Amino acid sequence: MTIKTIEIAKIDVGQRLRARRQDWVETFAEQIAGGEELPPIEVVERADGRFALITGEHRMAAHLKAGRAEIVADVKDPSAFADEAACRLREIKENLCRAGLTELDRAVAIATWKAIYEAGNPTPKRGRPKTDEMFAESAKIFSSRFSTSSARALGISERSTYVAVEIASGIAEDIRAAIAAHPIADHQAELLALAHQTAARQAKIAKLLLDPKSGVHSVADAIAAIDKTPAADKAAAWEKLSSRFARLKESQQHAFFEAHHDAIELWLAKRGKGKTRR
Repeated sequence: MTIKTIEIAKIDVGQRLRARRQDWVETFAEQIAGGEELPPIEVVERADGRFALITGEHRMAAHLKAGRAEIVADVKDPSAFADEAACRLREIKENLCRAGLTELDRAVAIATWKAIYEAGNPTPKRGRPKTDEMFAESAKIFSSRFSTSSARALGISERSTYVAVEIASGIAEDIRAAIAAHPIADHQAELLALAHQTAARQAKIAKLLLDPKSGVHSVADAIAAIDKTPAADKAAAWEKLSSRFARLKESQQHAFFEAHHDAIELWLAKRGKGKTRR
């Protein structure tokens, strides 16, 4: 690890996995202007003397906004970041371990990590399985490479991997960038609903979501507006919970009962009094 101050003009940002959040840039810029020091960005030096950014795009943009021409960087050993995949994996891991990651950010990070892993670890071909079977099998193989503790910390499972790929591959890149700061970027169900639409409809939906005058706040509202049909009634919170509870295993349901023992006892007591009065 070599910490040095370098000119920002010599750093090549390249294509990033996460769309730049201007609110974060402005927040970091205010911190810099107030005299606070941000953690060094990470770069790798190229043969031509320029640097390739590994992590820290928001911090770098904030320095520029604050009027700084230089930034403190951790210059990595080129041998450890000799190719694009190595740099990309470092960006993914850094993003996943940071707070503030939206569901959309996580989906793109996990899906990209899976793609990089599979490129270096091709799965053996077997017959002609259906596309959805291959999709599920590859998610299972990728998620199984993590230890229990790592999978828990990073939130990676067979199910989360499957969903991540569905979101990341289903939503067009330009649409992902457009909705990065919108509330639906942090709602998995909304993202899945968007991913299931065609590219043309995604563009229309995003346009409505980003228009403050449209009155549209969800993908369902946008679809209803586009198709000129009433939006489906939204299920109450208890109905959603009830539906999920019904799909749990018996042991998991009993664990839920234990966790909410006091509330259940109170309900039973009130229910008993109600029956007595009848």
